[in-house]
Amino acid sequence: MRIKTEMSKNQRVIIACWVSGMVILIVSLFCSSSVNHECFASSAHSKNLVACVCYKNSYWQVFLVKEDSTSFKQVTSSPMDKAKISWSLKKDSLLVNTNLGEIFILDLNTRQEAKVNIGMKGMTDAVWSRDGRRILFSLSTHGSIDNNDIWIVDIVSGKRECITKMKHLQHNPVWTADEEKIVFLSGQGGQSHDICVMDLKSRAVKQVTAGQLYNFEPDCSCNNEIAFSSNRTGDYEIWVCDLEGKHLHQVTHCPGLDSQPSWSPDGNKIAFVSNRDGQLAVWVINRDGSNLRRLTPPNVACRAPAWSK
Repeated sequence: MRIKTEMSKNQRVIIACWVSGMVILIVSLFCSSSVNHECFASSAHSKNLVACVCYKNSYWQVFLVKEDSTSFKQVTSSPMDKAKISWSLKKDSLLVNTNLGEIFILDLNTRQEAKVNIGMKGMTDAVWSRDGRRILFSLSTHGSIDNNDIWIVDIVSGKRECITKMKHLQHNPVWTADEEKIVFLSGQGGQSHDICVMDLKSRAVKQVTAGQLYNFEPDCSCNNEIAFSSNRTGDYEIWVCDLEGKHLHQVTHCPGLDSQPSWSPDGNKIAFVSNRDGQLAVWVINRDGSNLRRLTPPNVACRAPAWSK
């Protein structure tokens, strides 16, 4: 492996982008993996479920937790680390990313995992469209992590297309509510990492944050509000703005790490990851910053929440 003596600006951006993830991993290693699994009374079609990945028996596995925290159920056990998750429209299956750059579909009724093979390796940040036909993901085809682009693949026809074709690093794509646009992160050099919105028909791109250091992990609500994590105040907090970057407001206020927001189906609440009590866990808060509570149980590290929508 060739070693460089000086990092490029983009490499420094990428290192910062992974800070929250590495913090999550390190903290998890100090957390006990013993969990009291309660009976999962409702079916997988329940409207008020949050999927997340939790550290169990040396792997990050997928769990489901009810919005009221009354049930907490492990639904994968395969020996690989899971990462980002998205839901099918019928809420009977999940699209799951792995740390190996692969994706699979998890049937929540049978617990079967079916690998999605689109003939490309190294996919990250994959998310389903509502009809389950298309997948958005980030991928580098340039042999460098400085040059990821956003792709769309139709898993029925097999057609795939690179849609950003921009310089440097583009990743973390999510659909808007009507799926006519996408929101994604762009690190195009310098000491910033910004949120952009693309119109899928015209391919016009609008940058909605600027010059505010690092903005990460956007998620779009049913009302087309963007929740994201930003260190613009000195530490990572959850913020919300609209698709134009307007009506910006801070939701969380806690020293430490608040990251990986996921909107509730009605757009009134946000699930997110925090280490505010010394352990990484999924928390829930109202969009106005009220009614903060921990969602996942103690003694297990959890991250990457995905609210069923």
